[in-house]
Amino acid sequence: MTELQKRILSYADSLRSRGDISPERFEAAMGLTLVPDESVSIRRVAKGLVTTEGYNYGASYFSVESAGGFPNHEVIFYQKGKPPVTDLPDGVCYWDADSAGRALERLGYRTGGEAPFQRGGLRQYWRPINGGKQGMDTSLLTYRSDEGDSARTCVYAVQFGGGDK
Repeated sequence: MTELQKRILSYADSLRSRGDISPERFEAAMGLTLVPDESVSIRRVAKGLVTTEGYNYGASYFSVESAGGFPNHEVIFYQKGKPPVTDLPDGVCYWDADSAGRALERLGYRTGGEAPFQRGGLRQYWRPINGGKQGMDTSLLTYRSDEGDSARTCVYAVQFGGGDK
């Protein structure tokens, strides 16, 4: 997980313009290969990848974009054969959300707010580009974990995108 977290942060740091976003750059940064999704023609995926700690992860890249938005892509963490962490109050903590957020802020991302999202939360971070006319977004999908002695907010996915501000 530590290596995957480093790759995610390095990729987030590399996003300085629209030209920095492509399936090939995403694949290279994450060290994976995306294949076409048979059920969604505009989506490429990588599934069933495993960290040395035994956690699974996957990635997706949606090639569609709007006039004011960039392609959306993400890395998601999970444990094969177990319920989603958003359904388990004592689930494993893949990545501490406060730590991940501070790391993004050190890269020049600004906190964009937090909102409820899919039985968990969404913490948005953005970095202005093109003189502030556009922004690069890196969002943390979060959940609460009561693992161990204390409750904390953890990350189960990181989404990338951006567009006009």
